[in-house]
Amino acid sequence: MNDNIFRPHFTITDKVKDLIVGIDRQIWLANNMLLMPKHEAWIRRDVSIRRAAGTTAIEGSSLDEDAVGDLLRKPHAGRPTQDEQANINAIQAYEFIDYVSDQDDIPIDELVIRQINREFLSGAADTLTPGVYRKGQNTVGDYQPPDQGDVPALMRSFAVWLRGEDDLHPIVRAAIVHIHLVAIHPFWDGNGRAARGLATLVLQRSLVDSRKLLSLEMGMSAIRDQYISAIQRTLGTQFEPVYDATPWIEFFTETLFANALGLISMLTEWRRMMDDAYKQFERAELNSRQADGFAYAIQTGKITRAEYMEITGASGGTASRDLAGLVEAGVLIPEGKTRARIYTPRRDEAELEAQPPPEQLPLVDEPLAPATDQG
Repeated sequence: MNDNIFRPHFTITDKVKDLIVGIDRQIWLANNMLLMPKHEAWIRRDVSIRRAAGTTAIEGSSLDEDAVGDLLRKPHAGRPTQDEQANINAIQAYEFIDYVSDQDDIPIDELVIRQINREFLSGAADTLTPGVYRKGQNTVGDYQPPDQGDVPALMRSFAVWLRGEDDLHPIVRAAIVHIHLVAIHPFWDGNGRAARGLATLVLQRSLVDSRKLLSLEMGMSAIRDQYISAIQRTLGTQFEPVYDATPWIEFFTETLFANALGLISMLTEWRRMMDDAYKQFERAELNSRQADGFAYAIQTGKITRAEYMEITGASGGTASRDLAGLVEAGVLIPEGKTRARIYTPRRDEAELEAQPPPEQLPLVDEPLAPATDQG
């Protein structure tokens, strides 16, 4: 392959244009939603769990979000299973992706792509050569990627395009980097995970960063069959240097729009819940630490004494007293004994129904900006 630069072929359909306008609108809302920094950090940690669980589930991992969350929240005892190691790697890979997305002086190039693959395959057998282009032919279902001898040139051509400037909307650019890395399939393993991670990196490096709170991976996992079908419709059964990426771009933007809507719904509910919790806790003469502990329990489904100490900065004795107060107030339900006890939240649905509608809450820090067509 002698081409010096990759040239994608696609059409920006009216559907894609409309979806991009909708995504831009939702991302603007997400970026301007009023959140306390510590609450945003909790939500972002939850997103890191969903990303890892989502991208590995597409590859067949059986671990759900709770199991992946346990891997993140507490040290693993003994040798991890294959699924556990894949998720540990995915969490680390997205930490790397988040870091690079904030470093504008680091170009998104072959070195970054290879490192992303290396992160996802950490600890894999040497025969899988993590971060190194494959030395042989592989197949993916009915799809046959290019010959191994063409991979280096194809990746150089791809990297030249990645480093270049164009007028593509970042969402379209992210869709293209995903499908083209899958098309080349440059590594023995981890190509799909690397492609999804690369798309997330491109989005986060652009104005579509959404505070790193968007989990496209979990959205794709929820519709795995449609995801695979969209790739197959676009690439066919054998690699071609020129292919029409339009079907994939439509699928990608539609999925991203659904996830952006879900993010706004989650953030809106979070703000409503926090406003209500702080007011109720103040009336009940419970302190702000306890409100934060309850909010964390709502976000993750449970809280332990150690987690309470971590998020509030309370000492062990203060944490025990605060949690006992929350149990006495009837908002947390204890399970287990002593320091291994887990507290699950009890939400008063009657109180929640009495909340004001979202439009009456100061959810964003400035008036809504008008939607504009940026497609």
